[in-house]
Parts: sequence; structure tokens; C-alpha cells
Amino acid sequence: MLIGLLPEAGGYLVVFVVLIGLGMELPPVSAILAALVIFAAANLAFLLGPRMSLTNVVSNDVGAAFLFMVGVFARSMRVSQARAHAAQARAEDLVAQLRASQAAQAQAAALTERTRLAREIHDILAHSLAGLVLALDTAELLGRRGQSPHDVDADTVAKILGQVTRAQRIAREGLADTRRAISALRGDELPGPALLDRLVRDTSEATGIHAALTVVGEQRPLSPEVGLALYRTAQEALINTAKYAGRDGRAELRCTYGTDDVELAIEDARSADAPPPGPVPLTFGGYGLTGMRERAELLGGKLTAGPTDEGFRVLLWLPTAMQPEAS
Repeated sequence: MLIGLLPEAGGYLVVFVVLIGLGMELPPVSAILAALVIFAAANLAFLLGPRMSLTNVVSNDVGAAFLFMVGVFARSMRVSQARAHAAQARAEDLVAQLRASQAAQAQAAALTERTRLAREIHDILAHSLAGLVLALDTAELLGRRGQSPHDVDADTVAKILGQVTRAQRIAREGLADTRRAISALRGDELPGPALLDRLVRDTSEATGIHAALTVVGEQRPLSPEVGLALYRTAQEALINTAKYAGRDGRAELRCTYGTDDVELAIEDARSADAPPPGPVPLTFGGYGLTGMRERAELLGGKLTAGPTDEGFRVLLWLPTAMQPEAS
């Protein structure tokens, strides 16, 4: 059997192949033990075989050992590369975890700031508006007590009561708006197109203007940001109409849903007793045309506004194709 391991036999090449394979596949200790067994068998065959000098045996051993070390080195390189890839993967995972942690910390800080702002609005603005409502209620009660058939100034008192009633309504609406702002800061649902009809109705009742809303196209859910921009633009435009068009002014709102966009047009007409039109109002309701334009541009849209023959017109266009739909 050992004759097959002699250099003259074909099986001699198998020794080199086996030694390389042992070095490449087995751990170092196991590979060395198995290689020693093969070396012993091969040397025994060399010594027992004919015409094999000691020099030839040593030469063959050196060649076999070299091939074995090549296999061991190849395995070591492969193991090192695998460990390096694993270490890199762990490092990338740690970096991803660190980034996620930083993002969570930033989000927590933002939520903390929003909660702080909500608390300040509630403690200052909402409290003031609630006190205003109470004071106006008291003034109305006192005015009604002072009004009598013998009062020569009853008409004036009636007018005062009418103004007080109107102020009450405005104050209550301001309180409701403040509460909605607090809800928005806390991350609650934001007002959107679904509330436009109520906004038009409430504003008409509170200010005395005649406003109407028309919806064109298939109404569909919009992203919170787009919906809020539509609502705020309509709100500011209606306040502007009430301020400049007079109590009997008219406002026509038209919301058009396109395939990849939405458009809101608000056009008003002055009443007969309204003051003559002046420069384009740049601020109204605390936001103004500048703020509405900035809001539209941040969403990839645009807002145009300007006077018409009968009043004032505001046109808002916003894309919706790239906006995430609200659930």
C-alpha cells in the first residue's frame, strides 16, 4: 500500500494535494496532527522504496511542508478576511444604532420643546382669552340691567350690547383657535380641508360677511402639511375679507382637486359701505401674505395675491403627487 506513495507512483501527487487541503480547511492544530501522520507514512514509503537517498527524502519533505504551509497561510488569510468583514459589519451596526439614538434624542428634545410651547400658550394666551370672555359676559349682564324703558339712551346701550356680543363671539373663537394650536403643538391631528366648510360658516356668522365654499373634483386625503396650508390660507383670506371688504362683503372660495395637485382660490368683493381699497395688506391675522407664501414654497407650491376690480384675490397651488397621504 505504501508503494503508491513513492515518487514513481501516481499516488505521490495525492500527498501534496491532501497536505494543501488540510492546511486550507482544518484548524492549525488538527491540520498539523493530520499532516504529521501523512508525513510519517510518506517517509516510511520513501525509506523502504528502492533508489531513494536521504537527500531525496529530505527534498520531498521540504516540498510537502512548503505546500502545507501555503495551505495554512491561505486559510489564515481567509479567516482574517472573514473576521475583518464581521468586525466591519458590527461597526456599521453600532454606527446605525448611534445614529438612531441621536435621532431619538433629537425627537425627544423637539417633543419637549413643543410641550413647553404648548404649556406657555395655555398659561398665557388661553388664560387671557378666557378672562376676556368672562369680562365681556359681565359687561353684557351689567348693560342689560341698566337698560330700561325710561332710559333715554337705550339705543346706545343696545348698540353697546351688540358690540359686546360680537366681542364675546370673537374671543370664544380665539380661545378655540388657541386650543387647536395647542393640539397641533402636541402632535395631535391638524386642521385641514375637511374643516373648510365649518370655517366658512363660522367666519360668516362671526363677522357678517357672506362666504361660500365650492369643491371641484374628487376630494381625497392630503398630507397633514398640505391640508394645514389650505386651511390656514383660507382662514387668513377670510379674516382679510372681513377686515377690508366690510360687514356685507362677499367671499367665494373654490377648492379644486387635480390629479397631482390641489388649488384654493379665494376672491372677495367689497360691500357698498367699505372704505376704498388701499395698498395690498401684507399682514392680517398674525400670518400675512408673506407667511402664506413661505408655507406654500416649503411644500413646493406657490401663492399669488392681488387686488381685483371688485376686491381682492388669493390663489394657492400645491403639489400632492409627492406628498404622503394622510391615513
